Amino acid sequence: MFLGDTIPTPTTEVSRRRYDRQMRARQEAEGLLEAKSRELYEANQRLQKLLDTLETAVKERTQELEEARSAAESANEAKSVFLASMSHEIRTPLNGILGMAQALQDSGLSAEQEQLVNILRDSGTLLLALINDVLDISKIEAGKLEFEAIPYDLSDLRDAMFNHYRLRAEEKGLSFNVSLSDAANTRIIADPTRLKQVAGNLLSNAIKFTETGFVTLHIDMKSTCAGDPVLVLKVKDTGHGIPQSQQPQLFQRFSQANASVTRMHGGTGLGLAISRHICELTGGSIKLRSESGAGAEFQANLLVKHAPETEKEEPAPTQAADAGISFAGLRILAAEDNRTNQIVLRHMLKKAGPPALTIVGDGEKAVQAWQQGGYDMILMDINMPVMDGMEATRQIRALEHEKMLDPIPIVAVSANAMVHQVAGYLHGGMTGHVAKPISRDKLVNAMQAALAQCQRSLE
Repeated sequence: MFLGDTIPTPTTEVSRRRYDRQMRARQEAEGLLEAKSRELYEANQRLQKLLDTLETAVKERTQELEEARSAAESANEAKSVFLASMSHEIRTPLNGILGMAQALQDSGLSAEQEQLVNILRDSGTLLLALINDVLDISKIEAGKLEFEAIPYDLSDLRDAMFNHYRLRAEEKGLSFNVSLSDAANTRIIADPTRLKQVAGNLLSNAIKFTETGFVTLHIDMKSTCAGDPVLVLKVKDTGHGIPQSQQPQLFQRFSQANASVTRMHGGTGLGLAISRHICELTGGSIKLRSESGAGAEFQANLLVKHAPETEKEEPAPTQAADAGISFAGLRILAAEDNRTNQIVLRHMLKKAGPPALTIVGDGEKAVQAWQQGGYDMILMDINMPVMDGMEATRQIRALEHEKMLDPIPIVAVSANAMVHQVAGYLHGGMTGHVAKPISRDKLVNAMQAALAQCQRSLE
């Protein structure tokens, strides 16, 4: 050992070993940290790939669902268009069938011929009811079942149901009665067509399935717990009744109590399903109480509103009163492209005067004939070649405005009978509307109302 050399001490050796351990620990920690960082990076990369894959899958699934929704909407729209088109196309020949049946009845028939014509008329009416049921189901499925909200006297509902179903019940030897409670002897705000549809479906079924005894309809008004008015339609019968096991399927579409019912009595099984939906859409319900062999009692509850207190309107002319109505001297222009419907119109108006009737085959000819002057009213079909009824009406109204002429009554006579369609016709300048198949009393009433409306507008 040379002079000046440092002699290691035990303390120095300890410090070096401690330093070496610390360095090794640091290196190990750095290596572990680097390994963990690499693992986290790789895990993050995997998660990012999974996220990208998930986003792609979600986008693809969303696109698939959107395409499926679009396809379903397109199919539903196509179905609605098809049904509306078929309704129009079927109503047009039905107008000829029912119109010719009416013309035959007016011609003076023997008892046997009268019976045959009644069968023809009843069959046409049944076919029309089936068409209306199928259309209503399609509108229910699309959420487009339409309701009016107009003042309506419930005594009119009582009279309509009694007059319409009395003969059918009497033909089967059934006692038939329609009653109105004191509480229901009032006016309400509702859709009269839908009320008649519910009551008519219940009465029709009751008469169909009752062989002996009675069928009754009682019309009443009650209130909910919140005080809202409820129209109660209660139909009772003494038919063969409905077993408890078969009752749940009664309100399903295209379903009846059992297959033998369809074979024996016919029908689509849509009436009760439609009635239930109408009740539920008003906030009400429909209930059944029945047992096998003990008759049935259906109760339909519909939420309505009380009509404001006003002077009672004069009732619309009845069919009996129409026989005395005269349109003699009235000059009528009719636009109708269907040859059969032209004949129906002539026969419908034959007893009312008859008026001077001119018929043309399309809207363009109607505008030209009107421009020549000399007409007091126009009966306008909607779907016609060359120019449709709405465009013809718009042109006539524009010319009236331009030349400062008094408006002529224009009544739409069309197989398009949905609420929004009728509203569109009236908004487009027409004075009134009557739906095909037309009956003489409805046509006469529509013509009277149009004449009165135009007369009031001139006063």
